[in-house]
Amino acid sequence: MNTNLSKTIVGGVVACIGTLALAQDNTHLPPAQETHAAPPNSWNDTFVGYRYSNNFHFPGSAAKVAQNIGSLTTTGGFGLGNYFFNVDYLVSDRNNPEASPEGVGGVGTRGAQETYSVGHVEWSGSKILRQHLGVGFIRDFGLTTGYEWGTKNDQFEQRAKMWMLGLTAEFAVPGYWNLTVGARNEQNYNGITGVDLHYKTAWHVDSAWMIPVGGAPVPLVFKGFVAVTGPKGGDGFDVATNVPEKTTTETLLRTSLLVDVGSLVGHPKSLYIGPGYEYWNHMFGAPSQTGSFNPQTFQTTTVSNVGIKRSAAVFVAEAHF
Repeated sequence: MNTNLSKTIVGGVVACIGTLALAQDNTHLPPAQETHAAPPNSWNDTFVGYRYSNNFHFPGSAAKVAQNIGSLTTTGGFGLGNYFFNVDYLVSDRNNPEASPEGVGGVGTRGAQETYSVGHVEWSGSKILRQHLGVGFIRDFGLTTGYEWGTKNDQFEQRAKMWMLGLTAEFAVPGYWNLTVGARNEQNYNGITGVDLHYKTAWHVDSAWMIPVGGAPVPLVFKGFVAVTGPKGGDGFDVATNVPEKTTTETLLRTSLLVDVGSLVGHPKSLYIGPGYEYWNHMFGAPSQTGSFNPQTFQTTTVSNVGIKRSAAVFVAEAHF
């Protein structure tokens, strides 16, 4: 079973991401971002968010987990590109328990709590070179640098630290849509086996979007991201026990269709509410089969890995400043 409990948001998030677009709203974007022209240098959108689902899963358990997720996000543009910074605070119910003070021998009486942060800077080729680099359907090219950091107080004791680097293309659509292709490297900790993990650098592809929906009776925005990360070597059990268990390709999709509720009460572009959906396959790179090691017989039995796939409806709300 893979124990890298990172990327629960992804943030946004995911973060990552080209997750820059995950936080962006077309009503806060400069008008030039709806054309082929480069956007103005300076703009910002800051908001607090809330997500909830009662149908999440985590590796190693078949139980359904309810989570309340609060977030603070700021995103915007500056002279050389765009930025995105997010922090999530995630609180699980008892089906994803916190660790007991005695360590792995038991669990606590409350659900686990997690803090996760994602930050990205997309360095715009057009802004840096002071000339329009877009061509055809592509509005701009750039380089994206980013980090992810997380900690969680369950038995796995996540201590995630990640960096990413990739080439990004922004597409000329109303709102925002980008594609980043690059690499991602991760360090973490496995509290069950007690080992620090230094994964291999993995290939990484992500796409993020924020598209206004025309023709609807109320203002709508369709936003989200999808991120795919390749295998990153052995997991915590592989490193600690020599049980042959290697990570595999991981896919995370998080999307939502939000209503501009604020516009219905005379305060447009301030409050968004709507349904979301999250799909997460091979969570944290966990493979479909895992090895169960018997210390008495020194034999390893292959068994199915549970809890490594998530497909859940999510409630989403955002209050923009």
